[in-house]
Amino acid sequence: MTAISAFACSENRGSEHELGWKCLKELAANSSEVHLFTISRVNPDIAEQIKRNNLSHIQVHLIDFPFRLDRLLTSIPGAGYQAMAYLWEFLLFIHMWTRFEAGQFDLGVKSTYGSYRWPSFLWYYSKELHLDPISGGGRFPFRFRSFFSPKACRKEVFRQIMQRAALFDPFVLLTLAKARKLHAGNAATKKIMPQFAQRKCVVKSDFLHVEAKDFSIGEARQNCQLDASVLRIFQTGKLLEWKGVMIILRALAKLPERVQYEYTVMGDGPALELYRDFVAAHGLNVRFVDPTDVPRRDLSFYFLANDLFTFPTLHGESGYAPVEAKLHGMRLLTLDFSGLEDILTDEDICISTEGKSAEEVVTDITEQIAQLHHLLKSHPESLASSAG
Repeated sequence: MTAISAFACSENRGSEHELGWKCLKELAANSSEVHLFTISRVNPDIAEQIKRNNLSHIQVHLIDFPFRLDRLLTSIPGAGYQAMAYLWEFLLFIHMWTRFEAGQFDLGVKSTYGSYRWPSFLWYYSKELHLDPISGGGRFPFRFRSFFSPKACRKEVFRQIMQRAALFDPFVLLTLAKARKLHAGNAATKKIMPQFAQRKCVVKSDFLHVEAKDFSIGEARQNCQLDASVLRIFQTGKLLEWKGVMIILRALAKLPERVQYEYTVMGDGPALELYRDFVAAHGLNVRFVDPTDVPRRDLSFYFLANDLFTFPTLHGESGYAPVEAKLHGMRLLTLDFSGLEDILTDEDICISTEGKSAEEVVTDITEQIAQLHHLLKSHPESLASSAG
């Protein structure tokens, strides 16, 4: 009998696409009885999703906060979600106290992105505890703080403080000590762990696995055509400043007029207005697309209609979007600490940041974009190879 606690567990949701849901399906395939503990506010359709996927041997336990506390936590911008995820673990322990016995489950799995910052008490009810996956340990080089707005820079500094502060939390340390296995999403997160936790922590090789069957690749390839005279650039994901869109915008603002381009940014989030204002002020050829209008499988029509995918993340952690772009054969532009080393090819652009200022990095990106435009314009046959 297996127990899984997943604060976030839904189909087709999350910037770290379906992590809790995928973990749930993996456990369901290897256990005859699975108990899922989650919260309905974050996963309102979880029962219907389980029914639709014929996972009848999964028993769902929805644990929610009292109305007033729920309303209070959700009213706090940003930090409210983090506080809710942390406190929910204590609510879950109370819920299980009168319903399950110590060691009743053969395996307990805590599956929530960034979970090393939050405790878990599943070890008390399980013979063995796994944390799968843990992530969120990436840190940005402080010399690149000019890439952030003042507000976002303060948030980043606070985030780095909290990354370390969590490892002084006795409940978090107890969780790491009790866990038999820790599966990290990237090396940056393993590195931030205490030494005793690092020794049992494994970087998960298939953490960002994507499959061609989830996309409309064949249909998109038949309908999408590239134009060698215009360099088409694409980025998708939650619009958070650390994902680096502003770096690309600053690089585009320095391009010579002869370089014809179109930059498509698909996403929503707190940085959207900041980007819109910068685009308007510099007269850039940028198109913003609302992601709610685009089913995930139809991202193929965007990947295959563009020449270059940008992912200059400042946290040193990889993501699903660049992996999906590479699945479609796109060229990728990223920074050398992005965590994407395993998927980069010779055609990709990896910007060296060693010993460089923020402005020097922007200049390098501008030069690389201009060179790529020249290459595609001079050798249009390169379009076909990059889209293969």
